[in-house]
Amino acid sequence: MVTTPRSIIDSVVRSVCGRDVERLVPLAGGGMNETYRVELAGDHAVVVRIARQDVPWFVDEADLMTQARAVGVPTAEVLGLEHLDHDGQLLSFSVQQFLPGRSLDELIGELSPAELERLVLDAGEILARVHSVDLEDQRGVRHVLRLPEEHEIIQVAGIVRDALSSAEAAVVERGADFLRQQLTTRGAPPVSLVHGDFCPKNLLIHDGAVAGIIDWEFAGRTAPAYDFAQWEVDAGDVLQDRLDLVRRGYARIADPESAEAGWTPAFAVDWALEKLGWKNPASPAQFRRCLDVIARYTTAVRR
Repeated sequence: MVTTPRSIIDSVVRSVCGRDVERLVPLAGGGMNETYRVELAGDHAVVVRIARQDVPWFVDEADLMTQARAVGVPTAEVLGLEHLDHDGQLLSFSVQQFLPGRSLDELIGELSPAELERLVLDAGEILARVHSVDLEDQRGVRHVLRLPEEHEIIQVAGIVRDALSSAEAAVVERGADFLRQQLTTRGAPPVSLVHGDFCPKNLLIHDGAVAGIIDWEFAGRTAPAYDFAQWEVDAGDVLQDRLDLVRRGYARIADPESAEAGWTPAFAVDWALEKLGWKNPASPAQFRRCLDVIARYTTAVRR
């Protein structure tokens, strides 16, 4: 990844925070962006995210985070946004409050089953608060289900056939048929604010509680089922089959069945098909998980 010169980061942080930078620590898991913990004079710290896009970035994200925080979602305050040109390229900076903690994904092996269950239940409750925000306009990313293109399915089936076998490639084709059936026979799903990448890696745990949800870059006005589907596909070996815990926590605030409206299988299959076709392949475990999710739902339909 191309990195931004330290002098530019220092200048932006000084402009937003009014303090000098003492130390810059790269953070893992910043999605498509550079992400740093920035230690400031006076024992303060902030997080800086830097994007390289053709248009100013992080603007909708900051607004959606503010709306989520207003309904009790623990998320960082955006302290300032800056956009500047560097060597003919637009750089967007989001300077955010630093939230202490480690991701749930990192902590899974250190937590007892009871602690892990409690945290996932709490995360489900927080997700219900996210979905309680009814956006009046189309801000952020809109994750829309669409009919699968035949050439895309042929390509993904070929990738799976080359990596595994013809039997697994047939799972891809069944997934496409399932999506076509869902989209042509059912009414449109409900919409609300969604986080867009709801999974353990984006849940910060501090002092035994969910202290923050991070990485709102893919948030937007979409079907709540999208967030449930993201968890099912991306939560990892220990939690990917514990969507029941998310739903139980969600039920403290709202009815998860009404929120999903039966659309979680379609969003899960759609996301799994997309990941299987990535130019930079998903890990072997993610690859296998995608196929397992598609097989589960398409086998259920056939029965």
